Amino acid sequence: MDDDRYGKFAAVVASLVLLPIVLELLSWYIEQEDYSVSRAITVISVISALAVLALALGRFRTRLPVFLVAAIAVAAVGEGVMGFIAAFGPVWWQASLQSELLGLVTAGVSAFTVVAGVYLLLLYRKGLYLPHFVSAQVAKPTGTTRKVIGESEVLIRVAPGADVSLAKVTDACVAMLDKNDLHFVGYFAGERCLFHTDVLDDANLVHHFQDTTQEQRRDMYLRAGKRLQWLNTRLDQQLVELESGFLIRTVLDVERGALYFYWIDTGRYLLGVTLNQHKVDVADDKMAKLVDTIRGIFALPPINQREKPSKPRAHLRLLSRGERWSDSGS
Repeated sequence: MDDDRYGKFAAVVASLVLLPIVLELLSWYIEQEDYSVSRAITVISVISALAVLALALGRFRTRLPVFLVAAIAVAAVGEGVMGFIAAFGPVWWQASLQSELLGLVTAGVSAFTVVAGVYLLLLYRKGLYLPHFVSAQVAKPTGTTRKVIGESEVLIRVAPGADVSLAKVTDACVAMLDKNDLHFVGYFAGERCLFHTDVLDDANLVHHFQDTTQEQRRDMYLRAGKRLQWLNTRLDQQLVELESGFLIRTVLDVERGALYFYWIDTGRYLLGVTLNQHKVDVADDKMAKLVDTIRGIFALPPINQREKPSKPRAHLRLLSRGERWSDSGS
């Protein structure tokens, strides 16, 4: 089931704008008056314009927060102009003071709305997150193949029209999967997932799926990858003044496992998942090695090289009989 909040946005708007036509027809029927053709043309024109707008918003619903805030600001500017005319028009036309006060209140409210709209737009550009508006709908890979590697069955799902040169990248990701630690890897480029592979169907992992199925979890991971990409892009904007380069690794260490976001190159990143909380570090190391492997495929230098600390060597000596421990306790 498509749970995209704005997948049926056009239909909702169309149903709302059709309501005036129904009311107009009902009024015409009850009052038995001649229906004005010019009024009908006006209503149909307005509804057609709103329908076109609804379709446009349906296609670009990922930018809907900006559209909504911009619409508020534009409407507020129009209200401000009308409020200004209503406020100072009575002075010019020697009208009553009551309408002047009403116009001043309208102008004040609209001015506040304009400032609020501009402020929200600036915050959005700086990385304000609007979770109820941001859509994480992504195109899902559909070409499915399965391989048996060792004791696990690996699912590989590739997007239509994916570049055949990704075969080495796919093989590298498949090689890293293991039913004990790294369970899911997705490769994203641009605005879509080119392929993902996992061992979620393994019998040893069944207990991790109580309220969701393996297929539902795959869809959730793809949406999570899109959201993490959105979030990391805005964090990069916040950190640009530090001159520290791109954010190359984000780990969400949750109660039951972890999600890994790894930056590969501009517009390319990996999403990894482990369901085993005891193997978070192991899966993290695998993701780091995998990214460097993929960068090598694209003739890029490694960026996740890690130096593991050597094991500390104990300096022990035997105590002679009668010798006491040092008071320092060391």
